[in-house]
Amino acid sequence: MTDAEKIELLRAKLQETVDENDQLRAELARRTEGAKARDTLSEQHRNPNLSASDRRRAAQALLPYEESPLQSVPPAVDATCEEIIPLAELVTLRRAHVDRMNAEARQIRVLPSGQVVVLDEGNGGNGSDD
Repeated sequence: MTDAEKIELLRAKLQETVDENDQLRAELARRTEGAKARDTLSEQHRNPNLSASDRRRAAQALLPYEESPLQSVPPAVDATCEEIIPLAELVTLRRAHVDRMNAEARQIRVLPSGQVVVLDEGNGGNGSDD
């Protein structure tokens, strides 16, 4: 084989390699056009033509998207829905409520038979009306 033949063979191989490279670039552009980073990484980690280390790096980069960690979420609304009343005012309101209850309270007595007897306010519930 002459030098000219060797050079021509090398040129043909080089042209074949350039054409294949152009085809691969066109295919890559077609696949990644409008793709998000996650899509590109996903395709890379599933591509058996890439080296194992490249596929592993792509898979590691995908982990946060595929297995998102649990995060605390603040409640949507205030679940207590209670109006905050200052302590001094609350104590005053509660004492007034207890005083009203005591004023309206009736004295009763439950007999051993289970009967309930309402005692009038005059005897103070001392049980004298047996």
